[in-house]
Amino acid sequence: MWLHRGSTALLALLALLLFSGCSASPRTRSHGTLDPLQEREALYVVPFDATLVPPDFGEPVFDEFVDILNARRKQTKVGRFVILKEELKEVEPAWLTRQFYLSGDIWGYVENSGCCSTDMKVKSRIYLYEPGKTEPTLEVFIPVEHFFSHDRSSVAAAKANLGKKLARDLADAIIRKLTP
Repeated sequence: MWLHRGSTALLALLALLLFSGCSASPRTRSHGTLDPLQEREALYVVPFDATLVPPDFGEPVFDEFVDILNARRKQTKVGRFVILKEELKEVEPAWLTRQFYLSGDIWGYVENSGCCSTDMKVKSRIYLYEPGKTEPTLEVFIPVEHFFSHDRSSVAAAKANLGKKLARDLADAIIRKLTP
């Protein structure tokens, strides 16, 4: 045998580090302090910018995200989560800077299918803005991955589950920050 026990352990450790370094993990960055005890009549939610993401994925993620926020709003001091119907570029900047609002991005949607399985990945980032600030108070990055066997699920069902998980993860991150 050409490998010693110490060499085998070292190679296993290097492989573990290599594989763990390749997968993205959720990250939260705060740029200031957010007071979860402050009562807010409304928190506006800007539709997500979904770049190179299928419409049958991006739109349901956004809808599910807002539904979860509204279902859990009683955990927070937010009266309601309101979808901002206009495009962000069409909103009066002076009005927007006086509001408490969320915006976000979904990108990097990838489906790698083989004969028997599919690997799905997507990335998302959400920004929480407070009145009077031009930079977000909170930024949350969430990547989601799902691998499944075609014997256990269809691509359409797995895509829907991936979207629901992403919406839940994004909503959980926001609700945690807004919960007193």
